[in-house]
Amino acid sequence: MRLLDLNRSLGTTIVYAGTDLDHIQIAQVTGITQAGPGSLTFLASSQYQSLAAQSQAAALITRDVVPEFKGPQLLHKDPHFAYAKAAQLFHRIDHGTPGVSPQAFVEASARLGRDVTVHPGAYIGARAVLGDRVVVYPGVYIGADVTIGDDTVLYPHVVIYYACVIGRRCILHAGSVIGADGFGYAVSSGEICKIPQMGIVRLGDDVEVGALSSIDRATNGETLIKNSCKFDNHVQIGHNVEVGENCMFSAQSGVAGSTKVGQWVLMGGQSGIADHLTVTDRVRIAAKTAVVTPLTEGGTYVGFPAVPQKEWGRNLVYVKRLKDYEKRLRDLETRLASIQAKEEGLT
Repeated sequence: MRLLDLNRSLGTTIVYAGTDLDHIQIAQVTGITQAGPGSLTFLASSQYQSLAAQSQAAALITRDVVPEFKGPQLLHKDPHFAYAKAAQLFHRIDHGTPGVSPQAFVEASARLGRDVTVHPGAYIGARAVLGDRVVVYPGVYIGADVTIGDDTVLYPHVVIYYACVIGRRCILHAGSVIGADGFGYAVSSGEICKIPQMGIVRLGDDVEVGALSSIDRATNGETLIKNSCKFDNHVQIGHNVEVGENCMFSAQSGVAGSTKVGQWVLMGGQSGIADHLTVTDRVRIAAKTAVVTPLTEGGTYVGFPAVPQKEWGRNLVYVKRLKDYEKRLRDLETRLASIQAKEEGLT
């Protein structure tokens, strides 16, 4: 790809003193230590400026000009983001030749769009509707009445239970399960009665679900994951949860049933949100944090139970001082006992 075309796609500004700009070609994007001729790389932090100065890359994405780098520099306010956009232009996954494998089973009432790829061993249920360019890998199960939007990719052994709705350009990684029953039971007089989970799961557009993650169907209505959410591996979303746009949940995090999560909420690894809560927009939940009360203000929360980061930091200072406090208390008790003994001796 011509560097000038790449610059136009990224919306960057080129700084270059050479005269051959029109002829510079980019063949790949790489990290700064792997970059060589024909490579585009990026500088996200000034601490790596010496590496950029020594780099043999054909071009560099950077926030500020690096005087020692003599090649073209593409200026962007967020070099890491610009690099990610550039990588998308060069990274193309071969999903196989479009068409339905004879070793797949597609129910007669299912409807498939244009250029759909269905690999061997996949099953597509009755009345399921797949949009254009959907890719279905081996071992995928698509239940009856499922709807899948254009350009969505289902990797091996993805399971989508009946009637669930998947948006456009979604990526569901291997072993993820969409629409399994929510954890709903009624208990009375020593008997457990299963509550039928009669709702669905609806994923918006551009949602990515990591390997072995689960999103449970609603008891009634919908479990709703809105546009552009990104879930890591081993994420659990309970029934009737609503997750706002652009949320990002790290591995082994979970949201319990009927909780509503706002937009741009970030969850660290092994963190959790209890059921029937509301979490407002732009909340950041640190790793291993447990949210057990509603969070009505944005910001970073830490600990069990979750508290604002500054409060958690102050509490941690006190915890670290406990040993010193214990010693001081014992010293005071010893002094008090000595004073009391003297007073008793005088009487």
